[in-house]
Amino acid sequence: MKTYNSKETIIKVTELMEKKKRFAFVAYTRSSFFSILGDIKGDKKPPKNFVQSILTSITSSDPQYHSAIQPDFIYSQQDKLPKLGLKDKVFYDSCFLENYINEEHDIFKTFMQYYFKHNKVLVISFQHKSNIGKFFSKDSAFIQVPYNDFYDKVDSILAQVSEFDSEYQMCILDCPMFASAIAPKLWEKTK
Repeated sequence: MKTYNSKETIIKVTELMEKKKRFAFVAYTRSSFFSILGDIKGDKKPPKNFVQSILTSITSSDPQYHSAIQPDFIYSQQDKLPKLGLKDKVFYDSCFLENYINEEHDIFKTFMQYYFKHNKVLVISFQHKSNIGKFFSKDSAFIQVPYNDFYDKVDSILAQVSEFDSEYQMCILDCPMFASAIAPKLWEKTK
């Protein structure tokens, strides 16, 4: 397993954005990881198809499909990586923007303004547009994912995204665990 820190991650994401080629950068939460390990039990346990989608996502070998997770968390789970076929996986820092918000806000602000504030993007989020719209251009579109039953919304949100497919070149997933399940389907079925 190889991990990249916040600085290395922002450099990689910037490089990917500048190339303007198709790529995926998917962040995995602790819950996503625990789901694929079968460690979430009872009422909070996601449906099998949702978990399978997360597993498909995190095990992707496509060189343009990049995975991110909190470095301290993935180090604590190193012994479980071989079980999932992730022993040699490369992980970027999923918290790189949060780190820059807290430590070097000017870098965060510049990054967000350059790539998102002045570019038309499709945003899929648990949050309402009124909460996050300030970070994106007025031409951006927003799809709000209902938090209370998101496990069952992958196909319906995918259908909504498909309606925007020819109009938007970039999709931002601001819905952590849901993002890790919908990402492989977006990768496969949209541009």
